Amino acid sequence: MSLSVDMKLLTLTSRRAATAVAIANESFFPNFHLPQWSKWLGRLKGKSTFDGSFHQAVAPVLFVGQCFTLMPVVEIFSRNPRNTRFKLLSVRFAYTAIYLIAAGFYSILACRRFILRGLNVSSFADMFYLMFNYIITVLFLLIAIHWQKVLKEFANCERLMLKDAYTKLTERVTRFNLAWRIRMVIAGIMVLAFFEDFLNFYSAYQDNYVQMDYCNRTEISFWENFYIRDHPQVFQYVPVNIGSILFVEWINRCLRYTWTYLDLFIISFSYAAQFRYTQIYQRLVSVEGTHYPTTFWREIRTDYVAVSQLVAFLDEQFGHLILLSCANDMYFIATQLFNGFQRRPAFMTMVYFWYSLALLIFRTLCMLYIGSGVHVASMSPLNILRNVPSKYWGLDLQRLTDDVASGENTLSGKKFFYLKRQIILAMAGTLVTYELVLMDQVKQAPDPTTDCSFY
Repeated sequence: MSLSVDMKLLTLTSRRAATAVAIANESFFPNFHLPQWSKWLGRLKGKSTFDGSFHQAVAPVLFVGQCFTLMPVVEIFSRNPRNTRFKLLSVRFAYTAIYLIAAGFYSILACRRFILRGLNVSSFADMFYLMFNYIITVLFLLIAIHWQKVLKEFANCERLMLKDAYTKLTERVTRFNLAWRIRMVIAGIMVLAFFEDFLNFYSAYQDNYVQMDYCNRTEISFWENFYIRDHPQVFQYVPVNIGSILFVEWINRCLRYTWTYLDLFIISFSYAAQFRYTQIYQRLVSVEGTHYPTTFWREIRTDYVAVSQLVAFLDEQFGHLILLSCANDMYFIATQLFNGFQRRPAFMTMVYFWYSLALLIFRTLCMLYIGSGVHVASMSPLNILRNVPSKYWGLDLQRLTDDVASGENTLSGKKFFYLKRQIILAMAGTLVTYELVLMDQVKQAPDPTTDCSFY
């Protein structure tokens, strides 16, 4: 008896379970689907989804720039690079346009104040900083308009460089692909830049305490004095409130990170060109000492010429960015070193100053080293080619050797200078000369914490 009851209960339970499953499968929202977690977990456990293209590698770099109103192109994470383009009627362009208008007024008011109060080393550096970053934002807008042309040029080169002969060898030889190399460098420098921004705010916070004590400020609050002291050209005309503070802080953050982003952008496309030359070198190393027919050397030469044409295109399109970046970095390193001998009113101000200078030098060295790495990578196959036995020598191998030995595959600052390893020592020597002239001829700027005037 009990056995039959148990069987009935089991049958009833099974029917209820089947009914529940049927109801669950019959969704009230036919177009809604739960995430396929197994698919994503499979991607994480399996191979990387990067296809090796510059378009995919540089997408996070473009996203970082768009946070600070730079490079307003749409569909940056699209798998198809043809979708990534500048679009006039887009939120990204509107965001950039609002910033350009606001930063334009902000910079004009600041420069007017500097000129009326008289220029010195510090105020001229601040004025140069504002004008430089505004110009760079405009230049990045122009680059965004023609970004599809840049991606097309990379795609033409990558049709050859993403063949199995290169990609399989790259996976076997290198630990990190192009995307991870670019992203690790960018992420590292951005983390350091965020910490610099924090130190800048905290040092200004400490300086504000010193100034309020020195000037015996009791008629206004601490935060009113803080923002009026930092942005007098704005709060002379606008009341201090949450809205105006957030708007001014937004403008200043975009200005601050534009300077950093310029170096990061140069690092990104320099790494991409350098990586393609390295792929050719690794392929030559893998066949060193082996006899290959003429068609092999013709293929290698075709690939090398394609990368060289890409470098020439990048030099033509972005040479002005390299020129402006080097000039700006050199100027501010010299100015910061000169101001380094001033007494600081607060300990955190001194910490921020030396950290900012160290980060600027480090960022400049990274940009110069990686940029000059394009020339080094382009010359790397030369020794292998010269060691090929004469009995295997042919016309295509000779032409390839001549192309490599020419040494003309180099990025430059609009042909005024070329990014080679020697440029680092040359700039260091120039900085020493400038610093000696500044220390001998220019007077130190007065301590801003002893200035009790608002406007």
